[in-house]
Amino acid sequence: MKMIIRAALATGLVLAMGQAGAVSGTFVIEDGSYSITVEEEGGNLVVVEPNKRSVYAPAGDGSYQFHNDNTGSDFYLRVLDDNTVEAGRMPQSGSPSILKRVDMGAKVAALEENDELSALAERYATQAETDPVNAQAWSMCAAVAFNRAMGDEAQSAQFAQQTAQVLQSILVGSNNPCPDAILPQYW
Repeated sequence: MKMIIRAALATGLVLAMGQAGAVSGTFVIEDGSYSITVEEEGGNLVVVEPNKRSVYAPAGDGSYQFHNDNTGSDFYLRVLDDNTVEAGRMPQSGSPSILKRVDMGAKVAALEENDELSALAERYATQAETDPVNAQAWSMCAAVAFNRAMGDEAQSAQFAQQTAQVLQSILVGSNNPCPDAILPQYW
């Protein structure tokens, strides 16, 4: 059960790793709110999201483009380097999104090394299942503990602060529901 919960948390926080290749992999926007898996396939880039696969074809200007028939929208990807892609809508309607490659091997290794925080994340995930009234809060606590277990201290601090702000806006009262996950300095 412990491994199942750990796997479910990992899947919820970061999508599965892509195929090997110069550009292939999992890329995450800076705040961690969105991630995609990019695969190289026959000269194209394929963006794999939870509900679809989108084939981006080379456009001749260094970008890869995709037309979504359902929405009539056009999108592009530009490979900035092996670890960074730029994504946006065409025509440009604001700042593009910059996504960075996630080293899933290192994240999984950090998670396995940090059993205490992993156990804490699993405990909150179980509470989310058994306490449906407070499931959203417990899920957020689990996500913060799991994120801390993954080992990137600066990113974890930012995630904890953002999650604390969201929790404070939805909770009745001002008490931190999980001070062992969201440390007091972030609340």
